Amino acid sequence: MRPRIQFKLDKDLILSIIVGVLGSLTALGMFFLSGYMVTQSALGAPLFALMILIVTVKFFGFLRAVARYIERLLSHKTTFTMLRNVRVQFFKRIIPVVPDVYRKFNSSDLLGRMVGSVESLQNIYLRVYYPPVVIGLTALIAMIVTFYFSYVHAIIIFLSMLITLVLIPWLSAKKAQTLKKRVNHVQGQFLNQFYDYKEGYEELERFQQTALYEQRVLNQLGKYEQAQAKEQRFLSLYEFSLNVVSMIALFATLSLGVIQVQNHQLDVVYLTSIVLMMLTLFEQAIPMSNVAYYKADTDEALSNINEVIAHPMKQGDEQLELTATSNKPLLEVQNVNFKYWNQSTYTLQAVQLNIHEGEHVAVIGPSGSGKSTLLQLMLGLYQSDNGAILINQQDVTNILDSNKYDAINALLQTQQLFDGKVRDNLFTDEENEVIKEVFDILGLTHIDLDRNITLSGNTLSGGEIQRLGIARLLLKEAPIWILDEPTTALDIYHTNLVMEEIHKQAQTLIVATHDLRLLPKFDKIAVMVDGEIIEYGDYQSLLANKGYLYQMVTINQL
Repeated sequence: MRPRIQFKLDKDLILSIIVGVLGSLTALGMFFLSGYMVTQSALGAPLFALMILIVTVKFFGFLRAVARYIERLLSHKTTFTMLRNVRVQFFKRIIPVVPDVYRKFNSSDLLGRMVGSVESLQNIYLRVYYPPVVIGLTALIAMIVTFYFSYVHAIIIFLSMLITLVLIPWLSAKKAQTLKKRVNHVQGQFLNQFYDYKEGYEELERFQQTALYEQRVLNQLGKYEQAQAKEQRFLSLYEFSLNVVSMIALFATLSLGVIQVQNHQLDVVYLTSIVLMMLTLFEQAIPMSNVAYYKADTDEALSNINEVIAHPMKQGDEQLELTATSNKPLLEVQNVNFKYWNQSTYTLQAVQLNIHEGEHVAVIGPSGSGKSTLLQLMLGLYQSDNGAILINQQDVTNILDSNKYDAINALLQTQQLFDGKVRDNLFTDEENEVIKEVFDILGLTHIDLDRNITLSGNTLSGGEIQRLGIARLLLKEAPIWILDEPTTALDIYHTNLVMEEIHKQAQTLIVATHDLRLLPKFDKIAVMVDGEIIEYGDYQSLLANKGYLYQMVTINQL
């Protein structure tokens, strides 16, 4: 069964419905008595009788105000509780599927679903299910009471409420949902265009493309406004149809009431009361004018959220065992295929690779050949479409994340910094002396441990950020090292320095690199092209075969 957001029946919701119905019935009773009082005063009723009616009407008005306040308090409390539960469920479900979920959703789309879609669910109780339930129960009770005075008017209430609460919303639901999907789709495209324009503004300015991209954003904004206008026209038509039903019902109430009075089937005293009660009932039905819109909005929001949390990602629950297993490889890639959701071709195709304990393996190949993807699969960040990746005969997707990362030192292409001191960004409990020794090895002694850095790392150079990322690894003991372009942004001096220390500390090492100078230091080299490993062996053997690696080394020496 696919994961879905679960809604619990809240006692506050039930209480708010009960109080809402009582408040609505109080309003109906108040206006029914008002009509009765007007008629009685016209017919010359005694003053004391009118005074009793006036006091009763005032008391009903007071009760209505109290009921309205309690109903709002309970219904909003229910909504806030529901939103809290939805956010907790969403957060718990999305953490395990990151970053694999990025195969399907880009950052702006995912952020919109995390924030906008969750916020849209605040209307699911207040404006979608609550109004028809309360109005429906109120109308049912009003119909039963009215039947005592006039079965004809009871039928009018039944038919008008059936059309207002069921027929028109049902006929409008599909159209409203289609329009809402269109608005959300166009809004997403607009936000993507705007996000690209904003994030890449400096680059666009350097290449004098600002006007072109600005026009694209404005064009997309125009489409978004058109979609909103179309949706608004539909909602206006929907509201107009509800008003037409209420007008026809009131006209029928008066017309048939007059006929009944003339035929002595209805006491004229009650006609005014019934008309005022009908007016009040339709006033209570005003929230129904937005039900179609909010129903489409919340359905779309719920669908968006469920689509994210239902992303297929296996959660590991096994402890990683790193005890020696005869002569079997420590890490195995078995016939792995992989592609991103928005791609038609595979990034990795039938990849097979065996790495034994203690081996240092380099993965090389042109950009886009699948090196980074392969390493991310080894880390269990993504799941393969076919095949398996084993660490000491255990499927990497079956291993507990905490247990797995205790045994693996990982470095991706970009390093994430956090607002705070340098020391806080190293994720270590080591003493300052130990940290300074590592900084000395990496040439970072000029950086004070208490120096404040920002999320963006603007106060550091690219090389310094990269070496801080490597410092995290040197301060953590782990038998397996998986590094993606560890020498990016480093000069030759620091490259040699860093790689020498990595080779010294890593027991089993897998490195993706473009730097051909580093290859002689590795035990094995895997050459990747178009998602396939086309060569695998030691450096001298691959050169002797005069294949792809030989060609690249030869070209590099020219």
